[in-house]
Amino acid sequence: MRTILDLHDLLVEQLRELYDAELYLREALPQLKENAWHTGLRNVLDQYEAHVTESSMTLLQVFNDLFTIEFGERSYPVRSMIKYNQSIMEACQTAEVTDAAIVLTLQQVIHYKIASYGAVCTYAKVLGVYDDGELLHQLLDTEKKIDRKLVALADLDIDRKAFNYDKF
Repeated sequence: MRTILDLHDLLVEQLRELYDAELYLREALPQLKENAWHTGLRNVLDQYEAHVTESSMTLLQVFNDLFTIEFGERSYPVRSMIKYNQSIMEACQTAEVTDAAIVLTLQQVIHYKIASYGAVCTYAKVLGVYDDGELLHQLLDTEKKIDRKLVALADLDIDRKAFNYDKF
């Protein structure tokens, strides 16, 4: 990690970490989709995959605006969450419980990203880079929308099926 002297340096460090998270997610989402059984969950995964691709492109634009490079930090929290939850999914014995584990994985990652995007939106505002702040805020809003879709799927269907899988 590079030396962080001011809020701009912290913004760039966090943006690089978010960019790495988006790239890593882009690699991990196809496997999650492959393991998903629930049609609604697969649809949300498709939407999220498109969002992750868009997010990485938006972050590249922000890096360009800030005259900085996009590489240099790793998203160890996101990488660790995904790797750990892959081991949980491998231990799941039914498709219904696997779907619940996929929702868990996505929500953990999304909640982390919501916190990170919220912080960089604030940093951009304080630093006066309002256009970039607005772009980042749009990414934050989309993360929240995807999270709400996952909550609805889990509450209304996926978690109930995982709980009752042996009662059908």
